[in-house]
Amino acid sequence: MRSPRHHEQTRACRPTTDPGRQAENDRSLRGGTRALAVAALSTALLATGAAPALAQNLAPSGTAEAPAPERVHQSLASSTVEKAIDAAEAQKGKPYAWGGTGPGSFDCSGLVQHAFKEAGVDLPRVAQDQVSSGERIAYSEARRGDLLYWTDGSGYAYHVAIYLGDDRMIDAPRTGGSISEREVMRYNLAGGVRL
Repeated sequence: MRSPRHHEQTRACRPTTDPGRQAENDRSLRGGTRALAVAALSTALLATGAAPALAQNLAPSGTAEAPAPERVHQSLASSTVEKAIDAAEAQKGKPYAWGGTGPGSFDCSGLVQHAFKEAGVDLPRVAQDQVSSGERIAYSEARRGDLLYWTDGSGYAYHVAIYLGDDRMIDAPRTGGSISEREVMRYNLAGGVRL
């Protein structure tokens, strides 16, 4: 049975503070070899320091399509990560409540959103959107402060936690549970997200 999805509040994105660090856009690779050539040229221009606007505005000749929006990834400063972890740890012992955003109770994504907001980082409200807010990584590459996420059979992220390192995490686990630090659950663990 599929876990109920959290109700959606407003979608918020972390403000861009370093627009020069952009991840490759997977959508640019669709559409054949011309798109691949444009993507390769864009990457080369960015690597050599050429104007990013020039690379983004390249489109196959004869088309007037706008460039797809780029996702900006950046590694957060360690002080920001530690502030977020401290904010999450300050909530230990508070109960899980589906849709909870604090201050008395939290669900998993509500805790993550609250912790990072306390550190000055705006994240979307629900787990699926939080997972899309950064660069996806394998669990084996996870560092302290990365998000961990779990998916159902359709790939929908139904749970999120903050990785503490050494196979430990902090999360709001489930109805009847409370916010705590615990060992990383491996069942349905899909990977990590670096903000």
